[in-house]
Amino acid sequence: MSPEPKTLQPYHLYLLECADGTLYTGVALDVVERFIKHLLGLGAAYTRSHPPLRVLACRYYPSKSDALRAEYALKQLPRQHKLGFFNEGERLADATLPVVGRRG
Repeated sequence: MSPEPKTLQPYHLYLLECADGTLYTGVALDVVERFIKHLLGLGAAYTRSHPPLRVLACRYYPSKSDALRAEYALKQLPRQHKLGFFNEGERLADATLPVVGRRG
């Protein structure tokens, strides 16, 4: 009996708005869980010093390598084009979502 084929886990590329107006780009299996970690100061070093307010956009990728390639491409863009990287349905900036207050 042959082994089952290895399945790829879907990953998401996400864009956060931070309290100081900066943007943070990341990749995660679960964006909600990762956002909570960022809020708790358990995420990236950047978001510990630049607390995130909300998720601006999110896009699904079939594998981590695809998501990481997209993350690199997004990080190469100037700030004013980053939200435009995402399709209209992937942008959450105009959605009615609560903005999280600053920790501390």
